[in-house]
Amino acid sequence: MDFRDRDGNPLPPWNDPEGAFDAWRECTRGRLCDYTGITYDRLRGGSGIPWPCNDDAPNGTVRLYGDGVFPTDLQQAETYGHDLLTGAVVAPDAYRARDPRGRALLKAAAYLPPFEQPDEEFPLRYTTGRTVYHFHTRTKTARAPQLDRAAPDMWVELAPSDAEELGIAEGDRVRVVSRRGHIETTARIGEGRPGVVFAPFHYGYWDTKPGDPPRAANELTMTEWDPVSKQPSFKVAAVRVERVGPGGRPSPAPTTAASAPARPDTVPATVGGADAEVHEDIAPVEPPSAATEELS
Repeated sequence: MDFRDRDGNPLPPWNDPEGAFDAWRECTRGRLCDYTGITYDRLRGGSGIPWPCNDDAPNGTVRLYGDGVFPTDLQQAETYGHDLLTGAVVAPDAYRARDPRGRALLKAAAYLPPFEQPDEEFPLRYTTGRTVYHFHTRTKTARAPQLDRAAPDMWVELAPSDAEELGIAEGDRVRVVSRRGHIETTARIGEGRPGVVFAPFHYGYWDTKPGDPPRAANELTMTEWDPVSKQPSFKVAAVRVERVGPGGRPSPAPTTAASAPARPDTVPATVGGADAEVHEDIAPVEPPSAATEELS
């Protein structure tokens, strides 16, 4: 696209991952998350280097604020916080009146129930989340054969007691309905909490065919969000589950981690495929350890 900076030089000035990392590293100089002591080669060593990592802490910092001093002074703070219930911004004068002087500021908020509760029409709680094998909408992880084979398609999880009441067996086709829409997929009878339906949010429409049933988990959730973090309320809704018919085989949900079936002997174990032995070599380096006096 031939972007240029004010001097006419190419923008951005790097053309490979290492160059991008070097530029980001320089951006962190002198900040709390100072990376200037980390080189590109060190990124693949051990289990990570906790920042800040710089000339003063060449192996990283095990514990932030070990001296009990926090960057809360008026001149250091980048923002002054919000009211946790309304999202209203705390004004500089109100912040100054608290006189933090390097102390940590802890806030608490009264519990507020979810925007939507189960009822007679929608008796189950619906929540969304991840599987260990995919990231977000799978635009990268679905292209890794081992990851795609481990979790190839959408599913929803039901507790055994709910599945029995609804007449649903492992692998059955089900429709999950909320006030906003529905999805249709296969059921995993798992070990979750009774009254709760879980759906992974990784499966949208970019790799579906015309006529495929809806499967995007957030079709069912609300257009509400937290007033401070602006995080949308994708984690809770009220739904009902309807059996559509037999699926003919177990759900494509992984048998590992939280998606393990309630009856493991009835579902083939998850594998990545014939070439699942592909791996990445990581240098056997341990992260820095806390000094004994720091733990006393």
